[in-house]
Amino acid sequence: MSSRTGQWLAGRLPNWPSRDPYLLLLSFVLPLGGVVLVASARVPVVLGADSVFERVSVQQMVLAAVGVALALTLSAVNYQRYARIAPVALVGMLIALVGVLFVEDATSLFAARRWYRVGDLTVQPSEFAKVAMVVMLAAMAQQFGGRIRELRVSILYMGGVVALVVIPIVLEPDLGAAITIAFVGFVMIFAAGARLWHLLLGFASLVPVAFVSVTQNSYQRERLLTYLSGDPDINRTGYQAAQAQIAMGSGGITGRGLGLGTQKFRLPIPDSDAVFAVLGEEFGLVGTGLVLVLFLALFVRGIQIAAATEDVFGRLLAIGIVTQLCFQAFVNMAVVTGLTPVTGITLPFISRGGSSLLASMILMGILMNVARQSDLGRST
Repeated sequence: MSSRTGQWLAGRLPNWPSRDPYLLLLSFVLPLGGVVLVASARVPVVLGADSVFERVSVQQMVLAAVGVALALTLSAVNYQRYARIAPVALVGMLIALVGVLFVEDATSLFAARRWYRVGDLTVQPSEFAKVAMVVMLAAMAQQFGGRIRELRVSILYMGGVVALVVIPIVLEPDLGAAITIAFVGFVMIFAAGARLWHLLLGFASLVPVAFVSVTQNSYQRERLLTYLSGDPDINRTGYQAAQAQIAMGSGGITGRGLGLGTQKFRLPIPDSDAVFAVLGEEFGLVGTGLVLVLFLALFVRGIQIAAATEDVFGRLLAIGIVTQLCFQAFVNMAVVTGLTPVTGITLPFISRGGSSLLASMILMGILMNVARQSDLGRST
């Protein structure tokens, strides 16, 4: 992505001074694509109920608009301020994560307790815990400096923060989200300068947690065994994966067309975990390839921003944010295409879910401010 391309984009986007043109474009295009796909995917869920369809469609549009406004607002806030409030935000999120396990009216799905109900909406604290953890780890890396190479600092202190976030999420249970968060955390710790063997030790310490979760939750165990055996078991645990792959394959190169997909009538939760399959059937390889390119562009731009940021806090924020968004997107796509076992991971910006969308836009807003104060921002 050359500076000439960036100048061309900046000259054709609305005049929001100092906003990174690439991030600004992605902040509009990805949520807009989500609005369109969610509306199409919800058809089998609300078929024959026009008022429900309209409410869901309007709700997603409002959430996307709020998310864009939130990202633009945060892009104007100096990211250095977040270092001071990071501990309070993290503690608040940890309380929310533990509380959802005990609140009687917490919303549950498939025996998992992950959401608080607020009127007609649900709030998933684990989505916002991701934001708090990324900011906290970046702040700790700035505070500890070269001491990050000490085992006590890298594993006991920073790794302890990761564990505090991961363990309540495992108990919900949401092993897929826990693995994603752990991966992001250890990438940030490594990028901060920790020794590789410290990270391997940290990963090894979380293996027993994952093992207990799989053995204690039958649906996780069955999904894993189905994946490892290679038996599709399309009538039971392999049903979702099989239907998603059929949708992807039936889309061909250009897809059936918006709203014309049929597999969404068979996909469980087609507007959330399996929205990438709906994209594949209705827009084909062209549509899925475009979304993949957009996330790759986000990753590349995020790494460029990190490289152009002088202070440790901003550099680690950029690395943590793009790792969180892009790795989560990769896991969602990998599940849909059968590369990994089925797990409930949303596609950032695109899947239905207000918590996921707003958390993703918060991260984008912070990243835009880091870009604004980096060498890249000062050169435009």
